Order: sequence, then C-alpha cells, then structure tokens
Amino acid sequence: MRIHDLRHSFASFAIKQGLDLYQVAKLLGHKNIRTTTRYAHLAKEDLIKASNIVGQMFVK
Repeated sequence: MRIHDLRHSFASFAIKQGLDLYQVAKLLGHKNIRTTTRYAHLAKEDLIKASNIVGQMFVK
C-alpha cells in the first residue's frame, strides 16, 4: 500500500461520511480543489441518491 492509496481512501471515505470537497481539500493540504477531485470518487449508490434528491425538488 502506498501513501497515495491511503490519501485516496481517506478522501473517498470522508466524502461518503458527508464532508464536502472543500473540507477534504483543506484536510489533505490541497491548494486547488481540482487536485482533490482526483481522490474523491462517489459510489454509484451515492449518485443515485443525489439524483433522487434533485428529482424530488422538481415535483414539489
């Protein structure tokens, strides 16, 4: 396991737990948010959940 793997896992886990990209970027010491997006991959179920939330905004 490499340091990169640990950073990737940390970022993915932190986002899954509710931290936003800006918070994770700060914790990882990134100056540019684009760097953080490389580490943060949303799980398929998270994307479906987000899609459902957005969809509900338009039916209310």
